[in-house]
Amino acid sequence: MGNRGRKNGVMEYWSSRVIGKNKTAGRVLVTSLYLIIVLLLPPVGVRAAVLEKLTIGWSAIAGSQAPFWITKEAGLFEKNGLDVTMIYVDGGSKATQALMSGDVPIAQVGGNAPVVARLRGADVTLIAGLLNVLAYSMIVSPEIKKPEDLRGKKLSVSRFGSNSDYATRKILLKWGLKPDVDVAVLQIPGGQPARMAAIQSKVIHGMVAQPPVTSLARKFNLNIIAEPEDFGGAYPTTPVASRVSYIRDKRDTVRKFTRALLEGIHLYKTNKEFSKKVISKYVKTNDNDALEDSYQYFSRLVPQKPYPSLDAVKEALAELGEKDPKVRSTKPEDFVDVSIVKEFDDNGFIDGLYKKR
Repeated sequence: MGNRGRKNGVMEYWSSRVIGKNKTAGRVLVTSLYLIIVLLLPPVGVRAAVLEKLTIGWSAIAGSQAPFWITKEAGLFEKNGLDVTMIYVDGGSKATQALMSGDVPIAQVGGNAPVVARLRGADVTLIAGLLNVLAYSMIVSPEIKKPEDLRGKKLSVSRFGSNSDYATRKILLKWGLKPDVDVAVLQIPGGQPARMAAIQSKVIHGMVAQPPVTSLARKFNLNIIAEPEDFGGAYPTTPVASRVSYIRDKRDTVRKFTRALLEGIHLYKTNKEFSKKVISKYVKTNDNDALEDSYQYFSRLVPQKPYPSLDAVKEALAELGEKDPKVRSTKPEDFVDVSIVKEFDDNGFIDGLYKKR
């Protein structure tokens, strides 16, 4: 039966059953009701466009995670056909585990965890690179004035194998201090604010941190004895990872996700006030100086074309190769899939975003 037939059938039914013999009044009433219902319903095209559900993960309460947050809060996932649920998974190693389990098909991860997973046979691969340098500072309690003062003290990281763990151990070795021997390295999950609170309560003596926590640390009279340039080099600090099998089976979903993320990065770089509001929501601070510091620091480091960085993966492999010589023969290209970002680069989509300014 066509739409006209269904409409007439409904009208006749209600005219006869509800209005009874007064068919003229019945038709007027039913026609009015029908028009009201039609006007209240969304257009057929909108009803048909059911959003695809997708769960994604983020792994640190720090400004480096802002692209995911901004993309979500601006409604850009929905614009691209996705109903996205974002979950916080504390630390890159735990986020990688969630990725491998299938609970989270796409995640902002970090450190060597996804590289280690791939070396062990997992079908994890990096599809984008949002932060490809070790963007950390070392903040310490007021009595610590120089690196040597850390001897016999305690530092905290989110989880062993995470970005914060790698950065902490790297800077200690650079200073001639042996991690776990000269300086204790402890796990304190819960994000950078939780670890900074542990410094203030004298549970630990220091931690590596990123804006906006570094700005807050200065206000709390904590010392900073290492800046990002002291850590040096490329590193997969905030890559986006997925599973090879998921990309193969759900390529169009990954494409929708990437398109939304590219739009989110553009918004991040071009709308400071909106970005600061979003960062404020997720890091739970209204300190304008800290938010400004976070925005200025990270927005310039996130690339317009977020290819997964081969140099960053190479550095992670070099780190792992110090303990396992077999790793030294592996190629960075085996750990990344540049095809998704490249598609949007080649078709001019990314350049087009910035030409609109």
